[in-house]
Amino acid sequence: MIIARGAEAVLKKEGEKLVKERISKGYRIKEIDNLLRSERTEHESRLINEARRNGINVPLILEKDLNKMELVMEFLDGPVLRDELPKLPKTKQDEVCITIGKMIGELHKAGIIHGDLTTSNMILHNKMVYFIDFGLGFFSKNVEDKAVDLHLIKEALVAKHNKIWKSCFNNILKGYKSILGSETKKIIERLNAVEKRGRYSNK
Repeated sequence: MIIARGAEAVLKKEGEKLVKERISKGYRIKEIDNLLRSERTEHESRLINEARRNGINVPLILEKDLNKMELVMEFLDGPVLRDELPKLPKTKQDEVCITIGKMIGELHKAGIIHGDLTTSNMILHNKMVYFIDFGLGFFSKNVEDKAVDLHLIKEALVAKHNKIWKSCFNNILKGYKSILGSETKKIIERLNAVEKRGRYSNK
């Protein structure tokens, strides 16, 4: 059963499994299309497995099929955080956002950039936050890349959770700092620079 369809992939629920199939692009030469889809499937698998090895809540990969361009993962039953966060009591919102910050911190500490940090790519499963969809992710220790990751979650909060975004983002930074410590300062400085560039380019 297809449960979601995006520009790059189709998500299908098969029993207790979730199958992510990267779809073919008709405008690409077939050999290049197959190579790109295979590489991206392999790369996402590596990112998720590395995140899991570092203690971050992500889906368990059950199978990888580079011929079918598929990742087979455990199906995480639970609501998308985008829909649940505004409904939570303030104390629970704070707790969840601190947890998100810690998880982002652990990702960055391990040299993993998610690349699409939004509450749409987070699921509440068994009362715990899980990160999903590493399709735009990559490996990097670069301060700029970490800052852009934080910028993405900040933008997502402003767009989707406008009434509570400041409190949520402050708690994310609180959790983040508890993992990365003094390194947080230079990342926040770069985040401010990224935002200034964005404001300048929009004028």
